[in-house]
Amino acid sequence: MAIVDQDFYLNNYFGEKLPTGVQFERLEMRAEEMVNQYANYYFDSHTLEDLPFDTDRINVKKAVCAQMEWFIDVGGVEELANSKQSTITRATVGKFNYEKSAPTTLPRSTAQRSNAAINYLRPTGLLYRGVH
Repeated sequence: MAIVDQDFYLNNYFGEKLPTGVQFERLEMRAEEMVNQYANYYFDSHTLEDLPFDTDRINVKKAVCAQMEWFIDVGGVEELANSKQSTITRATVGKFNYEKSAPTTLPRSTAQRSNAAINYLRPTGLLYRGVH
């Protein structure tokens, strides 16, 4: 079961509008996977309800929402779109040439981590789970 539903994302977190072609469920699942990594895979064997405090549960939900927004902001949702739109990158008519340059994107390694998501997780103790 998903940690965040669309109602929470839109009405409690006041999240950004999803890009065209991106399904909420897929974006939430990817963000949830990242938050689970940040939390040292706590949610592989636990649920949100296993957390002892309501504030911790709310912070985890906000962390997932923040990670979703990070994906949206840095363009990391392209692979989540239902269909890829083809665009013309080069056209020639007589002596006229048009060439569209490829958009600049951040490397995948830097486009993954949301600092806001990590900050929401700090007071929950999930970032430090298993660290001695």
